[in-house]
Amino acid sequence: MSKATPRFTPPSGIRTRLSLFGKALSKELKASGKPIATAYDIFQEMRALYASDRKLMLRKKLPDHDELDKVRRQLMDANVLDNDEDFKQNTYRIISNGDGSAEDVCCIADRFCFISHLSAMARYGLTDRRPHILQLTAPNPKILHKFVGETLQSDYGAETLLTLEEDQIVKPPARTKFPGKVRGREVSVMQSAHPGASQQLRGCFSRIGTIGQVFASMLEEPDLCGGMKHVLEIWQEHAQIYLDDIIEAIGSRPKGITKVRAGYILDELIGIEDPRIEQWTRHAQRGSSRLLNPSATYESKFSEKWMLSLNVN
Repeated sequence: MSKATPRFTPPSGIRTRLSLFGKALSKELKASGKPIATAYDIFQEMRALYASDRKLMLRKKLPDHDELDKVRRQLMDANVLDNDEDFKQNTYRIISNGDGSAEDVCCIADRFCFISHLSAMARYGLTDRRPHILQLTAPNPKILHKFVGETLQSDYGAETLLTLEEDQIVKPPARTKFPGKVRGREVSVMQSAHPGASQQLRGCFSRIGTIGQVFASMLEEPDLCGGMKHVLEIWQEHAQIYLDDIIEAIGSRPKGITKVRAGYILDELIGIEDPRIEQWTRHAQRGSSRLLNPSATYESKFSEKWMLSLNVN
């Protein structure tokens, strides 16, 4: 088997001379402030430069895969980019922009993931626990094509996509392979068919589940949120403050059990009267063995209204 040709490294103190386009692209990548860029990110910056009226000595009307490879190598030889030590393939450090937090790096490397569960609870100030593992949620492979398709239409334009050649389209990765640690921090990614809503965090490149989605996750995966006992403490202390967001998020979740658990907590445990919550009683199932805590065994203590075993000690 032949060995891969090593990348050329200029002698110490000597940098590869950048083309006009390479200089312009380098400037845009630095101006982004991002610690890393994926191949998709770099190609979108290239497309923006091609579409501008700047005189960059371009030989083609649109960039393609060959041009991406050429300028990527040029930027690496000029010490503008380097392979990211954690994500490696098709993910590059923008050297002048520093290292970046684990949260930022993960959310740039995978544009569809977001901070979730106990990590999100800590960011929102809902818990005094400080998780050492960064918890993320991402769409599972069965629905990822939907997110990729929406991104392509948004970034390229639905009509433009129909006119482009195959080598003039770079797609976001179909699956991001997360290492066990990113920037020295352990990372755990839950893939979901219903990841829920997220939003951008101010002043950084990270995304986080909306406050309503975080409360929904507490009921669906309580073990990832400090356990059901801790979840009930959080709901009792904070649910009234975020009631409208919680009701909206719970109402959009696909499983009826999420609505039943939320209904019991808000109605019987906290004592909130709201017609929107009352509507969830239709999801209660008489004769069922549904559990408030999905990780514990059935107990006879029971909510007749919500048809739910109150199996939390």
